[in-house]
Amino acid sequence: MKKIIAFLLAAALLVTCPGAFAEETAEESRGNGLQIRDISKSVYSGNQMTTSIIMEPFCEGVFDEESAEQAILKVYDRLGADENTQLMLDDVVMTNSLTYYFFRQILGDLFVEGTSVKLIVDENGTAIGVVGSLESGIAYEPWTGEEITAEQAEQAVATKPGKMRLNVKKGMTHPAIVGLDDGHKLVWVVYTDNPYDDLDVAYLAHYVDERGEVIGSVPTATVYSSDVENNSITGMAFMGMEPDVWSGEVTLFDGSTRSLTVPIMKDGEGNEYLGDPGRKILCVDYLSWEKDYELNIRQSQNGRFDDGELLIYESIIRVWDFYNEIGWEGADGKGTPILLKMDLVDDEGKPVHNAYYGGMERGFQSFAFNRDERDGETLDIICHEFTHCVSSTLTVDSPYLNDTGAINEAISDTMGNLMEEMLGASDDPDWLLGEAAKNPDQILRCMSNPHLYDQPEFVWDMDYWPAVQVDTEGTDHGGVHQNSSLLNLIAWRLHEAGMKPEDEFYYMMNVIMTMTGTINYPQLAVLLPWCLKQVKMDEYMDVLEKAIAETGIADIHPKRIPEGCALVNAEIPGDPPCVSGDLRMEFIDEDGKMDPEDRITWPDERLKEIWKVLPEGKYIVTLQDMDSGRKWILSHNGWTDYDDSYMLNTPDNMYFIFEEGTCWMLPLKGLTDAEAGQNP
Repeated sequence: MKKIIAFLLAAALLVTCPGAFAEETAEESRGNGLQIRDISKSVYSGNQMTTSIIMEPFCEGVFDEESAEQAILKVYDRLGADENTQLMLDDVVMTNSLTYYFFRQILGDLFVEGTSVKLIVDENGTAIGVVGSLESGIAYEPWTGEEITAEQAEQAVATKPGKMRLNVKKGMTHPAIVGLDDGHKLVWVVYTDNPYDDLDVAYLAHYVDERGEVIGSVPTATVYSSDVENNSITGMAFMGMEPDVWSGEVTLFDGSTRSLTVPIMKDGEGNEYLGDPGRKILCVDYLSWEKDYELNIRQSQNGRFDDGELLIYESIIRVWDFYNEIGWEGADGKGTPILLKMDLVDDEGKPVHNAYYGGMERGFQSFAFNRDERDGETLDIICHEFTHCVSSTLTVDSPYLNDTGAINEAISDTMGNLMEEMLGASDDPDWLLGEAAKNPDQILRCMSNPHLYDQPEFVWDMDYWPAVQVDTEGTDHGGVHQNSSLLNLIAWRLHEAGMKPEDEFYYMMNVIMTMTGTINYPQLAVLLPWCLKQVKMDEYMDVLEKAIAETGIADIHPKRIPEGCALVNAEIPGDPPCVSGDLRMEFIDEDGKMDPEDRITWPDERLKEIWKVLPEGKYIVTLQDMDSGRKWILSHNGWTDYDDSYMLNTPDNMYFIFEEGTCWMLPLKGLTDAEAGQNP
């Protein structure tokens, strides 16, 4: 590919007030920026976030960092900044025709996590757009010295009641500010592994208040680590190793064989290890690293390595080389060493059927793979995981929730299929994910036909999942995998219309670089056409706009009812007894044929209501407060408390018939004293 993407690390500059940047020497400025970097996960952004999109030329003569700073000042108020907002110029990314200046919001010497501003400048030095996600009104009570310690916070998480055991990552706990409904709060952040096997992130960040109460958790790909840890491990990993090559035959999933040649390394005694000192890639044992951070590097036995691990290693190298050819070094653009954790297993030693990007761990960008699924034969899956690191780097701490998580998943899906096609790794006309292993059980999604794998084709389609207010097990974190099909289908429509893979890859890289960490689908509907115009691919604008309309990503409200279905709506009372915010409404079909997963829904975080698309039919409707355990069942007289035994003999007046093409509003009667709504 000829379209070069060069990654440059900019000197960090501080904004001390809306009207002026700090006056410092370049060396002082760079030092301050690195000091702030080391703090990493210090401030968590909450509910005061403002996301702004300015897609119009507004400043000329932007050719360097200083003029980029002045350009940002011209639109400071339009970005939602207040008198206390501070920005730091963090990175500069350049393409053939555009330059992206990345700013981070800070608070004193701390990052405001999840916040960023992207300034986009064309080849003539004109600032043509800004995308910003900023926190305003940050205020919190400092600690008095009587709070629990970091060790006590870790113990609070380790002993937290729940079905899954949480393994605390000791030594990474640190103070942070987290945004809550009623403001911001200083807490301890405690990291654990991710106990669920359906996610592409390896960790959960738990927030513990000064009294030891765990007040929330979010999935994250980044864990806190210091430069001391980074240098001590990565600096020693390749010491005394000499590059070499291994060649041989490997057996594929279908029993066939093929020849394979990969770089390896040898120590002074001639022992062979599965690693590449040039690209800085190591293959290590998963458990040894997870338990003790031990680099148990895969070593050959009688001149052989595991076939599955060889294939994963080879595929990672192919993806690494592809990105490197367009100017993106390594997984994060900085050439950070890569750790491939092989033989992913649970606490009982059983394979976890997943692959994931594990974020930065002690100086490595890490990835994990299990021994049962032959991910090494599926270049689209390998690229998918690799691109998670690319996206995390470019979008700046994008939360793995709701629309932002779904967009993240879709970008990885798209890049995986584009790279697979460009490198000739699979003959896949339908853009499946994982098909190259020739194992039907390993295929995850179909981008050209989302319904084939129970994903939605448009917002509030049959398989669409609501955004979550309370992030808990069983919600796919607001449909990060379910709703990825919306952007996937848009990408497929461009491919179907004839956009060349290399052009679409370049276009999607520019989309990633334009996004900030909190971009949702309606905002993406604005960014996608703008990015297409900037990369001079206007001939596909009509296709893109039709695909945006087809998927309905520009709106969060239901706009149409799928064929053969009804739409059901229910308000959520603002007063007790529904106090937790973690609610589940279930629609139990009369014949019991529906998958339990398809029967359940929860309040949409943005609409503050329950919406559910159901096949026409006869249903029982229940509601449960997951925190209190209290349950209600709906009759034609309103809601009534019940327990599970009540369901054994359900009277006819508990059934509701939802007809095709109709929209039903369920009542509040029985849940509160107010008789709002009406019975169907």
